[in-house]
Amino acid sequence: MSIPVVSLEPIIRASANADETVATDLKAALGSWGAFELVDHGVPVATIEGAFAAANTFFRLPVEERMKVRIDRHNRGYAPLHQTVYPGNLPDLKESFNVGTRLTADDPDVKAGKPLHGVNQWPESADFRTAVETYFDAMMALGDRLLGPLALCLGLSPSALRARYRKPVAFMRLFHYPPNSNVAQNEFGAAEHKDYGFLTILAQDSTGGLEVRSPAGELVAAPPRRNNFIVNAGDMLSEITAGRIRSAPHRVINRAGIGRYSIPFFYDPDFDARFDSMPEFSAGEFLLAKFNKFYKYRKELSEPAA
Repeated sequence: MSIPVVSLEPIIRASANADETVATDLKAALGSWGAFELVDHGVPVATIEGAFAAANTFFRLPVEERMKVRIDRHNRGYAPLHQTVYPGNLPDLKESFNVGTRLTADDPDVKAGKPLHGVNQWPESADFRTAVETYFDAMMALGDRLLGPLALCLGLSPSALRARYRKPVAFMRLFHYPPNSNVAQNEFGAAEHKDYGFLTILAQDSTGGLEVRSPAGELVAAPPRRNNFIVNAGDMLSEITAGRIRSAPHRVINRAGIGRYSIPFFYDPDFDARFDSMPEFSAGEFLLAKFNKFYKYRKELSEPAA
């Protein structure tokens, strides 16, 4: 079995009925696997390579330099090893640098202290920031290209879904996975889990290690093709479709003996966006509950100082 492939070529070429054409393949992939390999996506290779080079540079910094931009309560900055914990497993063997939707200190939601709305933190390197922001902007544009066909899969008009993405809760994480040697004791790069939100758009290096659980229950290696993306649905998208879209279980084991790098981009609706099929939570409240449950740093930040 292999992960299905979806091409965005009709949208990139602005073909007639492009959203409808892509939606046919998208609906089949999301309803079965909950994940697919995205090709013909329109993101320049140089932009992808620049982001990986930036990640490699950052994680080679001394840990005390990385800790100068330690992750804050708005999910921005450096998260050290062992910050994500899933039941029955040791903490994940990965570290990350997190970037969110580009906001300024004058933004009304930032000034109001709205959860997950903050100003990005940056190490001192201007080249790092430029490369990462260029990639983030490309991912925002790619996410928007996916909204048209995704809306049709949800029975919405593209404009109705985009109205819930005027100020998306978007996060990108530059991940570094050290070599994994303790799997027998349930230590993974990322223990098997499902993502929390709508869509995750993942770039991988050539190391490999991502495995997606198939509809038949088998763990299948996701092809580590650096210039394509693996896209998967998360729990929120599955929730609002009553399970018609599958939230894809997946895990990471870095067996390569060298560091592995990947860059997931999480593209979720506005914090206050609501869906008729999930009336008890806004999109942001749903995400925040997941973050608080699984991210160790969230608990540390909420504890009073000694």
